[in-house]
Amino acid sequence: MSSTSRVDVVPSELWVFQGPATEMTSAHRHDDIEVNVVLDGAIEYLFGGRTIAVRAGQAAVFWASVPHRLLDVAGMRAQVCWAHLPLGEALSWDLPSSILAPLLQGELVLTAAPADAASMWAVWADDLAHDDPATPLLEVQAMMRRIMRSSRIEPAELHATDRPFRMAAHLMERFHERVTAADAAAAVHLNTEYAMTLFRRTWGMTVGEFLARRRVAEAQRLLATTELSTATIAHAAGFGSVSSFYAQFGKLSGTSPGDYRSALQR
Repeated sequence: MSSTSRVDVVPSELWVFQGPATEMTSAHRHDDIEVNVVLDGAIEYLFGGRTIAVRAGQAAVFWASVPHRLLDVAGMRAQVCWAHLPLGEALSWDLPSSILAPLLQGELVLTAAPADAASMWAVWADDLAHDDPATPLLEVQAMMRRIMRSSRIEPAELHATDRPFRMAAHLMERFHERVTAADAAAAVHLNTEYAMTLFRRTWGMTVGEFLARRRVAEAQRLLATTELSTATIAHAAGFGSVSSFYAQFGKLSGTSPGDYRSALQR
């Protein structure tokens, strides 16, 4: 598979694509609900400290603010339907909490794919090409409600040798605390320097960058779903100070916490 990532060309509105899976050279995040429907073959994700396989006939749904990376599955030339749905649009649908809560809590939901996914995606792509996003948005909402009714939370698939994954899982569990690179290394019984080399090789970022992205994702969740003050959110998300919170949030989201919340409310 090619090593080119598609994330850099994804716009902030509804985006759909149908085609071959593409290995990503590093983990990334973006502020959308992502739906991947596997038509043929299989794909495998590193997702929040776990490895998760999605096979033909299955759909993976997750909030893409959680750092994730698509891997190369040897011998599998997977064909996939991809959709990115802006978080604000999903929140405006007033979906049942049983659908939305697991996604906003950083879970990947694995469910049965719609049988006619390929034709649905082709129609949506045609609608968007003719500047008609309203129709596919209505149909995406209906699809989300149907497929999530039969969903399940995908458990971790970890093995004793998967130390980079276990370090990420350790960070995901403790991101709201004063966790350090040394703590993550100790959790897998490695010296810090070697552990950080493994971590960066797997995730394409340092422990500090991984923590910042996870904390910003948590702050986005709290801004979207609560009326808590920004100072309270900064503390709850694990930032050491409000100034650090504002700096990291602006760097990774391209806006301030207040403007982010206002945009979602609009």
